[in-house]
Amino acid sequence: MSLALKQQAPELMTPLSAPPELTVGEIHRLSPAQIRETVSSMVAQGKMPLAIAICEAALALNPTSEDLLVISCLLAEVLQDWTRAEELLIQLVEAQSPNTTAQTWLHLARVARCQNKLDDAWVVLDFAASRFPEDQMIREELDSVNALIQPAVQTHMH
Repeated sequence: MSLALKQQAPELMTPLSAPPELTVGEIHRLSPAQIRETVSSMVAQGKMPLAIAICEAALALNPTSEDLLVISCLLAEVLQDWTRAEELLIQLVEAQSPNTTAQTWLHLARVARCQNKLDDAWVVLDFAASRFPEDQMIREELDSVNALIQPAVQTHMH
């Protein structure tokens, strides 16, 4: 899965960027977008414990921020913490509602699939396909989940 967690070159850092030595106690002075950039950079540098701590502290301060929910979810996915990723994605769906993006639905379905919750993944993808009928990634993921569910259904019928 392609995640937008890539280290930025120092010459590309914007004035919005947070200093790389940011501590958990300093997050209150940064915007959610700055925190997202900083956490992304920390992940690229392998500073996972600090990235996790900053995400958790930032979410405690601003639990409905889409920027913070997105980066926290991506971090949970990188760590393969599917339960946490699912919780965060559900919060993101609520924050984005009624304009939840195709990408959010796709991530929620994939996280369900990673937990072997194929029925949940199918429901999410079926709904997403009705909202975004032209989205090729959603169609492909739905086809893939259907292929996994169909043999299970046929096995129960015999």
